[in-house]
Amino acid sequence: MTGTDLQTKGMLCDPGDHFTGIYEVERKYAVADLEVIRCQLEARGAAPFTLGNTEQDIFYDLADSRLAKNNQQHVLRVMRPSGRVLWISKGPGPDKCISMDLADADQANAMILSLGFEEVERLEKKRDIYFLDKFHLTLDELPGLGRFVELAIMTNDADKLAQYEQEIGELADSFNLSSDALQNQSYRAMKQALKA
Repeated sequence: MTGTDLQTKGMLCDPGDHFTGIYEVERKYAVADLEVIRCQLEARGAAPFTLGNTEQDIFYDLADSRLAKNNQQHVLRVMRPSGRVLWISKGPGPDKCISMDLADADQANAMILSLGFEEVERLEKKRDIYFLDKFHLTLDELPGLGRFVELAIMTNDADKLAQYEQEIGELADSFNLSSDALQNQSYRAMKQALKA
């Protein structure tokens, strides 16, 4: 991608292979202050990828809820102000994740609905993304849920999942993220728990 193409999509640097792979190893931690983490990232020379975006995730399923029953999610992610649109398929299982860029959110939504999917939920968050070596870290703020840091890496190699899980744990320790703050639920599950 050229610099102009990156800027058009709201990217501050080339993502390289950061989002390449069908598996994503990720840990999410609740934090009181995102600026503490941001300062640590900047001190370590982390590269900002996107800053100041609001992401709206639109979740879909079929009428028989077969995706939910199979531990899968199909999500259309719309980022503003960058205008970037992603189609994301997660699952089955916690580590499987495939995504692709799309050109137009309205057309993508119309196509998904035309295939028989139904919108089941929407979730909005403010998100900044940084790259630190081979990892990507997101600083998230969600209304009603709080502030979170996600540490993640993607790969096509299932044999590396255990190794990356250990490395992400070590990275979390280096940011003083405690195991007590580790969140095992998705944002969507957290939101649903609040409604219950």
